Amino acid sequence: MADVVAKTGAGVCIMHTGRGRDDRLLDVIADQELFLGRSLEMALGAGIARAAITLDPGFGFAKATDDDMALMARLPELQSFGLPLLVGTSRKRFVGAVTGREAPDQRDVGTAATTVALRLAGASIFRVHNVAANRDALLMADAILAAAPGQQASGH
Repeated sequence: MADVVAKTGAGVCIMHTGRGRDDRLLDVIADQELFLGRSLEMALGAGIARAAITLDPGFGFAKATDDDMALMARLPELQSFGLPLLVGTSRKRFVGAVTGREAPDQRDVGTAATTVALRLAGASIFRVHNVAANRDALLMADAILAAAPGQQASGH
């Protein structure tokens, strides 16, 4: 796939998963760095432009709730890659586990809370179901970032 992306000049999103891997590390960030680092090397080696790459930590993909929560808390550590971070927490099982909302369509408020937390932690692209609620959440997060000394909010 990397060769096709490189030849066409398309953008690519590299998503972390623990599924089916023998080399999975217990520390969530160390595992992200291992997996995403290897994938990034493959992409760059195939000739994909660095500016065309986005990283996705893969919330909810072969991760326990504790792993997803630790990943949210430590997301700023993934900024060491120097690439945009795409996050998809919308209506995920871990949001339901924390909020007690079993039905996915009842998890929009919890999702908006993750949107704010992840924007404040450095995420720049959000995959969501309820666009209006998360747009408002991002407007609030960006206002907070803009009010911080020496900080500048990113667009959404």
